[in-house]
Amino acid sequence: MRVHITSLYGMMGVVGVSQRRTAEIGRQLGFNELGIFRYPVESDTDAELSKRYDGISAGIGSGDIVIYQGPTFNGTKFDDYFITNLRWRYGQSVKVIIFVEDIVPMMYQGNEYLFPQVIDMYNKAHALIVASENMKEYLIEKGVVNPKIYVQNLWDLPEKVDTSITPKFMKRISFTGNDGKFGIMDAFPESDVALEVYGSDKREDVPQNINFNPFISDEHVLLNKLREGGFGLVWAENEHVRNYMHYCNSYKVSTYLRAGIPVIAHKSISCAKLLEKNHWGILADTLEEAVDIIDNMSDEEYQKYIESVEKVGFLLENGYFTKKVLNEAIYGLYVDD
Repeated sequence: MRVHITSLYGMMGVVGVSQRRTAEIGRQLGFNELGIFRYPVESDTDAELSKRYDGISAGIGSGDIVIYQGPTFNGTKFDDYFITNLRWRYGQSVKVIIFVEDIVPMMYQGNEYLFPQVIDMYNKAHALIVASENMKEYLIEKGVVNPKIYVQNLWDLPEKVDTSITPKFMKRISFTGNDGKFGIMDAFPESDVALEVYGSDKREDVPQNINFNPFISDEHVLLNKLREGGFGLVWAENEHVRNYMHYCNSYKVSTYLRAGIPVIAHKSISCAKLLEKNHWGILADTLEEAVDIIDNMSDEEYQKYIESVEKVGFLLENGYFTKKVLNEAIYGLYVDD
């Protein structure tokens, strides 16, 4: 018996990176990788598509376990057919775990009509791995009946940081990425607390305490820059994006925690309980509230956050969130607690 895990290629950005890193952690556990390429799937005939599936799944045998990382962004039809084909070909002899890393009908407005297909696909699996308890509850409300659902909580980030750099208390908040879909700069208050933005185009119509920095593509360099101190911002003023962040796992959370600095996030974020219970950051209803907390924070208070964050950095570096949930899901296929 072997355990297989899919991995997405041909896709840039966080989606591709996160899937390949998850597959790498799987390989550390002895899993076999099944590579899936993102391509214009609509160009394939049914016969061509069938051959493509046969190539991907050629190494799967009776009694094996397949962990399918989804979506592949090849379309719901592609993902559903892969799962359906496995169940048709092997019946119950092959166990299927779907690692739900994003949900397209929730990500993009106008795609809600895909929900019935997605829920039907999830119900064909023997187990699901989902981002958060919030997502687990929501999927059950939408019709998921699978009793085996396991929660990921955070993305791992197996990147080294320069431990000779000690994060210092600064009235500085860092935000990585393009602000276009988040709408933070238009809502950030003018104050003594600076917002350092890495990646968005410079704007002149913002408060003077917002500073623009070039995008840093080298993750190691970015982490060490963030590690200088202050806080990391995971936020959205856009209502649709904020709502999705209530369910999904944001890679930004893990980026800041791996850098060794506390997180600032909205109280509705999916990992809110984890951040609060472990003293990994500040939860607020508004950016004004978050800025006010920092403005009145002491160095001693900040150092307590740093001590707490340092502990989770070890887990993120060594892939323990992913290892834990993968092992739980496989264990649960055969043991009822």
